[in-house]
Amino acid sequence: MDTTGITEPPEVVRARPALGAMYVACGASAFGTQMTLLALPWLILATTGSATWTGLVFAVQVLPMAVLGFAGGEVIQRFGARRTMLVADAARAPLIALVPVLSSMDMLGLPALMVIVAAVGVLGVPYFAAQRVLAGELAGADPKALTRANSVLEGCFNAASFAGPAVAGLLIWLMGAQNVLWFDAGSFAVSCLLLWRFVPRGAGDAPPAKARTSVLAGVRALLADDFMRPVMVSTVTFGFLLRILGIALPLLAFDRFGGNAGVGGLLVAGFGAGALLGSLISYLVANRFSPAKLMALSAVQLVLPLWTLLTPAPAGVLVVALAVSAAALPLSNAPFFSILATRFPGEVRAKVIQSVITISNIAGPLGFLAGGVAMDRLGLATTLLILAALSSLAAVNLVVAVRRTDKEGA
Repeated sequence: MDTTGITEPPEVVRARPALGAMYVACGASAFGTQMTLLALPWLILATTGSATWTGLVFAVQVLPMAVLGFAGGEVIQRFGARRTMLVADAARAPLIALVPVLSSMDMLGLPALMVIVAAVGVLGVPYFAAQRVLAGELAGADPKALTRANSVLEGCFNAASFAGPAVAGLLIWLMGAQNVLWFDAGSFAVSCLLLWRFVPRGAGDAPPAKARTSVLAGVRALLADDFMRPVMVSTVTFGFLLRILGIALPLLAFDRFGGNAGVGGLLVAGFGAGALLGSLISYLVANRFSPAKLMALSAVQLVLPLWTLLTPAPAGVLVVALAVSAAALPLSNAPFFSILATRFPGEVRAKVIQSVITISNIAGPLGFLAGGVAMDRLGLATTLLILAALSSLAAVNLVVAVRRTDKEGA
């Protein structure tokens, strides 16, 4: 498709500075959070030496998403996406800063730490959905423009996931784990300042009170949509299976390559690098395909390389295969959130997006649990076979849903 000569609406052009500020804000907060994912367990292990306490603290932080996830859409609907993000950033900055402050005063007990991380977790419940809602408001109604906007967000998240822990590792060595947490607190402060200064107050406003819906309105809207029902089945299946893959990669290196930790690191790094590259590709091809077609193509790209894991291929081939597969994730996520933003009306849109994120977060821990059990009971090879087969069925299901919708002219 020839995209030359396309003129964007004036309101979209005016929104570019705000959209750019939101990208930087989201990237900054994501980078700080990824640093904390290494620094916080390091601090707990250094002070208690207990892996059990480390796991418990992280469980307390992610538990609010499972327990309160659907309520996050209610928050966004009542207060608006911009205000939700501002309040969350403004509150999380001092909360994270409390950890190094209390630690330096020898007052950081485990109960206090769990209260802090639980509060951070609660504030984060509506945050990611609010990012998608605000991006949709600023990017405009064009599905392809929305796909580009979500591609940039995917790039911000993937860049943070790829570089944040590496930078944190260096800084922990230089200044200690507790001081690294200052960077996370600062990242939330920077994000809050950018959103307050550059994103206009009207962006992502809450709908009128008379248009507000129930807490589970997003789930009901998804179930009532003939296209989204099969798409959600595939989406949840992919999220579940990719957690199993996350456990399988280190075991693959250990089992097939003689316990070579370097190979394990390369496999994980290849997956992360592929996801980052996929964000760029998604942005570049957004104008060439409809969001639904791009999502269907990316599903095929995601699953085909996974069959390579069943072969006795050398490590380099597996790294490339994983990178190709991972590149499909942003190629799928960006158009998916574009579809959500354009398919559902404003009074229910935030709750639909929040429902998708919540369901995916619930499926994730189940995938980790099932993966560990499957590899203990069935072995690595059988688990990888099941993973490749089920992911292929999920891809076929998604492609069929897209083709059926194209034929119906939806």
